[in-house]
Amino acid sequence: MNVQRPPYLTLIALLGALAGLTPLAIDMYLPAIPAMAGDFAVPVQTMQYTVSVYLLGFALGQLLYGPLTDSLGRMPVLIGGLGLFALASLACALAQSAEQLIAARVLQALGGAAGSVVVMALLRDLFERDQFARAMSFAMLVMNLAPLAAPVVGGYLLLIFGWQSIFMVLAGVAAALALLIWRIIGETLPVEARPPLNLMSALGTYRRILANRICMGYQLIGILVSATLFAFLTGSPYVYIEYFGVPAEQFGYYFGANIVLMMALTSLNARYVARLGSVRMLGIGLTLGALGGTLLLLAQAFGLGGLWSVVGPVLLIMGPMGMVSANAVALSLDAMDGAAGSVAALGGFLRFFGGALVGGAMTLVHTESPWALVITMSLCLFAAGATYLWMVRGRIAPSQSS
Repeated sequence: MNVQRPPYLTLIALLGALAGLTPLAIDMYLPAIPAMAGDFAVPVQTMQYTVSVYLLGFALGQLLYGPLTDSLGRMPVLIGGLGLFALASLACALAQSAEQLIAARVLQALGGAAGSVVVMALLRDLFERDQFARAMSFAMLVMNLAPLAAPVVGGYLLLIFGWQSIFMVLAGVAAALALLIWRIIGETLPVEARPPLNLMSALGTYRRILANRICMGYQLIGILVSATLFAFLTGSPYVYIEYFGVPAEQFGYYFGANIVLMMALTSLNARYVARLGSVRMLGIGLTLGALGGTLLLLAQAFGLGGLWSVVGPVLLIMGPMGMVSANAVALSLDAMDGAAGSVAALGGFLRFFGGALVGGAMTLVHTESPWALVITMSLCLFAAGATYLWMVRGRIAPSQSS
């Protein structure tokens, strides 16, 4: 099968938008949670479960779609998943109770998980390792626009049309993406490259991935970096707003600064990864993150205090995350050629599941200080850096020049 790639910018725009569907599904309706709680006459905490169940459904859905996308092809899984996402989004808009909304969010997450798996598989079909990391970086640049714009868009939709309109827009975006990707990109996996679909085959593929030290080493780096992100998402509202007294309406500016730096460094990764290689770029990103983690620990240990003793180091930690994620994913997929869908699925499940565990653990050990956030983020980063050094110095990883 001779796959004809569409124009590069078109490809990146479509796949970046597909990768951004989950941030849209999470962030766009956050401003509407109080209004939804009021309409359903339930506490706000009840509506917050709609975020948790989405993350859980999203994690589990990826395990299902990995074998399916390798055996059935990319387009059937993508169109089926986005179709489910669109229908579940309409069900969210029509929900008459919090329970109905929560159930619809689970289905929405199960559908949306297809996009996360397929986008990586499509890129791996179309690009070799370092070029994959470059394309993935550009796609993540597009994806990172979603968490910047989604809360603002969602807020205006809520103000003008009501919270139901948010889910209707999500349904329309999913349907449009399914149609455009099917027409413009199309199927990229040849029939002869698809293993037969059965439970034992799927479990066998996952066993082979788990036994591959190179693949799982890079997966572990991605898991630890994602845990750092989930720790920040869990702990930063308390640390910034409650502990340091940042007005709630200004919290988004501090959050957005991390996204802007992440986009800038991801752009640099896209520019230089073909020249320097994915292994080196991954090391650079982890070094910057470890520097931020060290500064974060030292600032708290020596009582430097102040908001910027957290904000500054956190920028160094969060900024390289796009660079680290793109290269870690590229290297893990390269280590298991022929099982891109399953590798992406298992990695996505482990990242979301591990991040959810870290976030839950932080909630249990909550203290009236930034220390829970500081220690969790720093330890996760140091562990990711140690994994990288173990792989490279132990010559488990591919050479840096390859």
